[in-house]
Amino acid sequence: MLQLDPDATLAQARDAYRVLVRSNHPDLVGSDGNETMILLNQAMAALEAGEAEPADHSAVPNGVDGMDGAHGGHAELVVLDDGLTLNAPSDELFARLAAAMDEVGDLTYADASSGYLEAAVAMGNSSPSQLVVSLQGRGEHTEAFFTLESMGVETPPDLGEVVQAIGAVLARESGNSA
Repeated sequence: MLQLDPDATLAQARDAYRVLVRSNHPDLVGSDGNETMILLNQAMAALEAGEAEPADHSAVPNGVDGMDGAHGGHAELVVLDDGLTLNAPSDELFARLAAAMDEVGDLTYADASSGYLEAAVAMGNSSPSQLVVSLQGRGEHTEAFFTLESMGVETPPDLGEVVQAIGAVLARESGNSA
């Protein structure tokens, strides 16, 4: 699915994933992109978890397991450098994400009807920055897309570190280790 060489590094896999997401995202290609995005997310999650990419694209990869979703099924959290996915309805991820963002930073705005969250974050010696998250439901899973802008002239924190910190809070609150 990610069209990788057998000796590709995880960084190369992430680059390939991002290129494919940008060209296949349902916001660009319509509903035809839904199945492709699910397969891309599964393939990347498998690689992130240290597994081989599923050859038949039907196996669900292991992410951060054990989060029981309110929808009655097993919820899987997959944390990437610039976003995350939870196999749960968008309202469930929205509530969990708002609490996690408030723990990592200061939640400044939340609009559940549009799946939009904002928080002020600062990590280490970085400049205070505005974290913006938008949610998009994709069938039985929800994707969160993160952007980060410095509120000062200094360098903002690394987006990947912020997303990983939020993912760790989500996993911890569900009794998992990140």
